[in-house]
Amino acid sequence: MDSIVLGDSREADSYPKEPFHLTVTSPPYFVGKNYEEDYSYEEYIQLLKDVFTNVVNNTVEGGKIAINIADIAAFSKVSGEIEEGIEVSRILADHMKEQDCRLMSRIIWHKDDPWQNSQHVGYHDGIPATYTRVLPNWEYIWVYYKGESPKRPDLPIINVGTEDERVLSVTDSISKEDWKKWVSAVWYMRSVASNRDHSAKFPEEFARRLILLYSVEGDTVFDPFLGSGTTAVASHNVGRKFAGIERDPDYHKLSTTNISQAVNANTIEQSYVSPQRWKQNKMF
Repeated sequence: MDSIVLGDSREADSYPKEPFHLTVTSPPYFVGKNYEEDYSYEEYIQLLKDVFTNVVNNTVEGGKIAINIADIAAFSKVSGEIEEGIEVSRILADHMKEQDCRLMSRIIWHKDDPWQNSQHVGYHDGIPATYTRVLPNWEYIWVYYKGESPKRPDLPIINVGTEDERVLSVTDSISKEDWKKWVSAVWYMRSVASNRDHSAKFPEEFARRLILLYSVEGDTVFDPFLGSGTTAVASHNVGRKFAGIERDPDYHKLSTTNISQAVNANTIEQSYVSPQRWKQNKMF
């Protein structure tokens, strides 16, 4: 597929004509970024609902939707009066269930200490006693599946015509060493150190793990908030097709540049090859 669209992911017409198998994305957090200035909190919540309704409608049965999103310290921007923490992930979880999606996995991305780069915490004599904000040094990754079963009915059959004919399994797609590390629900991974070209990038390894866990070679991986193009780059580098939507012309240009560089570098990761299975000779 390999399609990058300059458009609005709230609009159904912006989506690819063919369904995709996995979505890996990180929506806006409503924390005052320049690309969030044109909508209110209510419009922000509606944006999330509209986008993920479209995502679900374009996902194959049993396909996965991985969403990295943080709850927000709303301050007076939302209520106009009081400070409060709002569980955006809970609102989104309720909406996903209405869209016939169910939660499969919840991963904690453990990253940097928040006091190092947050404007919302400070240690100085202008902070009143008892007014100490504790900010998380982690974010959630919520992985949903579409439909009644997380087992995709369209997975390839391998070893056709042999005694080992079967559906492609996890042991055929990732090593046991990676599996042991990645099925532990806390992923220790530093955030991107340099965000000069985009203020909210996530590490390529973050996307790579999700892609290897929840898709197979030849699948299409989608991102409705493409940004700098990390999801598409990671998808290409592990032998998946990619598709995405970005509404900001500058970020669309950035993502297409980053993807072109990855394609031209021709550094596709070698696929995992599972060890040969040995079976006992039935003659003995």
